Amino acid sequence: MSLDLEIQALLRSNEVKQIDFSMAGMLVTGHGYWQLSNYFSDGPIPHRVRVLVRPAVVGRRSNAHYDRDVIRVKSADVLRTLSGRATVVHECTHAQFDLRALHSPIRSEEGAAFIAKAIYMLACNADIQEIDDAVTSEIREIAESVLASYRITRSTVQLTQDEIDIVRRVMVHDFRYRNGHYTNNGISGQIYRGL
Repeated sequence: MSLDLEIQALLRSNEVKQIDFSMAGMLVTGHGYWQLSNYFSDGPIPHRVRVLVRPAVVGRRSNAHYDRDVIRVKSADVLRTLSGRATVVHECTHAQFDLRALHSPIRSEEGAAFIAKAIYMLACNADIQEIDDAVTSEIREIAESVLASYRITRSTVQLTQDEIDIVRRVMVHDFRYRNGHYTNNGISGQIYRGL
């Protein structure tokens, strides 16, 4: 199976389906990942997210990077580890916002992507220390609360303002994200206007 189709299967997995929250108007849902999965293919389709193996572009500290309709991964084996899969989920969160053409504050979008990564790791029953090392304990605690609420209600969980403030603070102090906005324009100009 090609890496494109492996990512498509990841985005349709039961673990990813459990990601369902809203943060300051930014919706991150399993349904959104499912819609995004339709843009991964190993054959010709009109609008797609390309997957490239580019270790030098990704960098030493990450397994993947999303930018302009392309996910660059460190190796073709990126999905063989929980850390690699979780990082691809993080990057696909950015792609989900791009598909919807959402313009978002960098710290909010990154925070949402880290929460999605943590929820995925929790749904996979990852070790707490592994999750904390990947996203910080503050993000993991918010993700635990979101996942627990989702499992009870089976509906989108709205983060509280206090949780949003914590996420933004962690993005500044722990991950050093600058101020500014990400500008997204759809996948190859294609904009999904559904959920």
